[in-house]
Amino acid sequence: MQAMSKKQKKHLRELSGRCYELEMSEALNDLFDYFQKWKKGKIDVWDLNERIHQHHNGTARSLYNFYEVVRNPQNAVAHGVAKGIIEMDDIQKDCHQFVERLIEYHKK
Repeated sequence: MQAMSKKQKKHLRELSGRCYELEMSEALNDLFDYFQKWKKGKIDVWDLNERIHQHHNGTARSLYNFYEVVRNPQNAVAHGVAKGIIEMDDIQKDCHQFVERLIEYHKK
């Protein structure tokens, strides 16, 4: 496999950032559902507080660690494709070789 060019690295970093944003948006939508339940009186303030705590210390922290701490754009993009966050068509053709082998890993 050839070395990745600066342009390819930049493209994969941008896609990784988009995957992070989309995955965090999905997680926040789930949290927002609990805010709506609280507003409607279906759950109390303590249940909502617990969900916020779980989001912050669980989901948000896991996503941060995966996308920001590890900082492996090829892995993040492959994860995004495997989870259906982005499509292969979103990836420039010259970058496919860097993520294709990782996609199967993330599907498991």
